[in-house]
Amino acid sequence: MNAMTKDLFVGIDLGSSGVRIEVYDIDGVLLDEGKHHITSQDVDTWLKAIEKAMPRIVRECRDCRKHVAIDSTSGTFIPVDKYGKPLMQPVMYYEKDVEVWNKIKDMPIIRELKERGIPISASSPIVKIIGLKERKPEVYEKTKWFVPASTWISYRLCYDDTDVWDEVYTDYTNALKFGLDITVKPPRWYEPLFRELGIDIDKMPRLKPCGEYVCEARGKYASKLGLENTIVYHGMTDGNAAALAGGAIHKGDLSIYTGSTTVPKFVADKLVIHPAIYYHVHPIEGYLAGSATGFSGYIFSWLVEKVFNINYEEASKYVEEVEPGSEYILFPYGDRGPFYDPLLNPAIINIVTRDEPREKIIGKFLRGAMVGITLLEYYYVDLFEKLFNIKISTVKVTGGTAKSRLWNILRASIYGKKVEIMGEKVAVGTILPLLIRNKFYNSVHEASNKFVKPVETVTPDTKLSKPYEPLKKVFIEKWKKLQELYHIGE
Repeated sequence: MNAMTKDLFVGIDLGSSGVRIEVYDIDGVLLDEGKHHITSQDVDTWLKAIEKAMPRIVRECRDCRKHVAIDSTSGTFIPVDKYGKPLMQPVMYYEKDVEVWNKIKDMPIIRELKERGIPISASSPIVKIIGLKERKPEVYEKTKWFVPASTWISYRLCYDDTDVWDEVYTDYTNALKFGLDITVKPPRWYEPLFRELGIDIDKMPRLKPCGEYVCEARGKYASKLGLENTIVYHGMTDGNAAALAGGAIHKGDLSIYTGSTTVPKFVADKLVIHPAIYYHVHPIEGYLAGSATGFSGYIFSWLVEKVFNINYEEASKYVEEVEPGSEYILFPYGDRGPFYDPLLNPAIINIVTRDEPREKIIGKFLRGAMVGITLLEYYYVDLFEKLFNIKISTVKVTGGTAKSRLWNILRASIYGKKVEIMGEKVAVGTILPLLIRNKFYNSVHEASNKFVKPVETVTPDTKLSKPYEPLKKVFIEKWKKLQELYHIGE
């Protein structure tokens, strides 16, 4: 290859409903992208979807040096034999084994892991592996490796059908929910957990950081994709990819995904245990302190579409006409962060019946939902500042509700911070660690400036901030009182 040979960086984002692929050059320019929907959760469907979504430039640029990394859903895994052949359908991240969970949840070892910043639940993969061992012992015995989804795709590019998968590694982010001890450096499997739960640790992949070399792609499938001889790197979970793409890169960065649920991610250099947050090893350096709430933005959509049966243009108009501070206030679900209380359902307070136009009443409900969700976001902004003794000057947001400029102005004004709206490309986050670990760039700062850029910046409106200052101080306490109310008479 001559000195002018072009590098292509391919990020594959494999979600539960579809696959998205992004192709960038060395300067962070998006050259091409593709997507394809997924109708069922099995590896053949995944492989075909990736093939259909692969942008033409990947196949057509024969002289390019190609680099690929893959992200997928956190906690999804596949039991495979020594040839990497699945022994059953993928065990999806959303599946639960309540029966096993109820048997082990009070074990001291489970509490120990939680104290290390890693909560375990009925949907944790380690719990479902126990269930597999109990109910399908023949599958458990035949299993050579329990492989996370993105790791399986990576190794499918490395090996042909008849090759033995004699050595398999996975990255730290994919390993976390299986029982990774991130309180030590480098992170390692928490052996007491596997020993006490009766899981063979030898069936778990070895461990590597995100962005490390895996192989040079070969075989029929790699050839179909136009990825033969492509360098494959360790990817990550989709949540971590989204966090990096959303700007959670340097110490002190805060990125909030604001879609159907709310997912805050803060870059920290140490672990500070708190019941409202959990930790990942940051794909580049340090830790990602984060949470995932119950439905938040989904409630807003539900009100707009199901309750009031209006379109979003009408909704925005009605919200704008409401005087700040006069809206009703929504308390979102508390079944996940920050309370993890399955009884804590949503509620709307401050409803006053007046003879007002229907449009104004709808506006008060919808603006109240916006304010309540934004106050939930602010709770995490404030929590991260206090836990890590740091002043956050900018909050980076992405996701469906970040498309509303009105909502973003409200965010900036309630946070009292500048808000940067980030793009919606996830796979760029998967690419970022390989650029840094393999010295395509000399610094994290240089690489992130090229590949991760805000599309808009919003500053606080001081007049808008004032009506919400009293509510910021009492919102979480009122939410706790609501929690008490839901537990009366249980």
